Amino acid sequence: MIRKKIILFFLILFFFSAKANAQWPFSSGETLHYTLSYRGLLTSFIWADLADVKMTFLLNSLHSNAKIPNQPLLKFQFIENDINHQFILNVSTENFIKAEMIQPVRYTYITTLDAALKKTILVEEIDSGRNQSHYFLWLDWKNKQTQLFKKRELETIKSGFMNLQNKEVWEKDGALGIPDFLNIFPLLENNLSYLIHKESGDKIEYSSVLDPLSLIYLLRTMKINTKIKIPIAVADDIRLYSIEPMGEEELKLKADTYQSTKYKIRTDEKKEHFYYIWLNNDDKKTPLRFAMDAPLGMLKIDLIQIKDCRNK
Repeated sequence: MIRKKIILFFLILFFFSAKANAQWPFSSGETLHYTLSYRGLLTSFIWADLADVKMTFLLNSLHSNAKIPNQPLLKFQFIENDINHQFILNVSTENFIKAEMIQPVRYTYITTLDAALKKTILVEEIDSGRNQSHYFLWLDWKNKQTQLFKKRELETIKSGFMNLQNKEVWEKDGALGIPDFLNIFPLLENNLSYLIHKESGDKIEYSSVLDPLSLIYLLRTMKINTKIKIPIAVADDIRLYSIEPMGEEELKLKADTYQSTKYKIRTDEKKEHFYYIWLNNDDKKTPLRFAMDAPLGMLKIDLIQIKDCRNK
């Protein structure tokens, strides 16, 4: 009898898990691998590969990707909902010598959303390259407010004759305290918190707000025939982004040719800044290419491989 109950439990669990994924053309563990390339004045107008880009979807995940020495994987204990999902973006130049010489990049962007993928709740940005920065944007849906937090850093204070003496001190606390679910990092010296409040941002005036990464995945779930606008959280601002279908296009990537649909995406605040995305016309609607202007040239990000990160 007990054995039958256990089997029934796992059948029910599998059913609801499959049902939850059926509405999305991507599944937990899907990892999309891309190569970022630049062409312009800096490369004599020849395409040069500069970085690896990776995008992953994780079902029911609540982890931080911050690397803290001698600490286990950091997990958020509670963020407004019992079930949350994450999209993760990684950008690295470690496999590209020329890019490493100019500016090494180790960048991670993690966005945590509600069970329906309709509301962004938390965005974490980690730059472990030259900048060594760490930010959290919290969309506090209960109080309809965005809050930005940052890693506490050492500041240099000059003093003495002609300001020749330097002293390093930790940044002071911000205007607000740190919410309990973000108090997962080891304390600094003198029991100072790892994070501090940087500033309060825009109020949440929409029933649904996403972020730039989850917007890409939202596109994969929709059929858009005309221009639409979606509120997107960027830093501590909430901006309207327009998504405009540009028609179908045959796209060549390496030796493969795809039938795709091209979209133009831009913010209402800076209409001169936009990018294009090409989605495969198959059932999964995988992003095949991103393209945008760059200083003295242009960037493109091309798909090279699809993997299931659970099978690594």
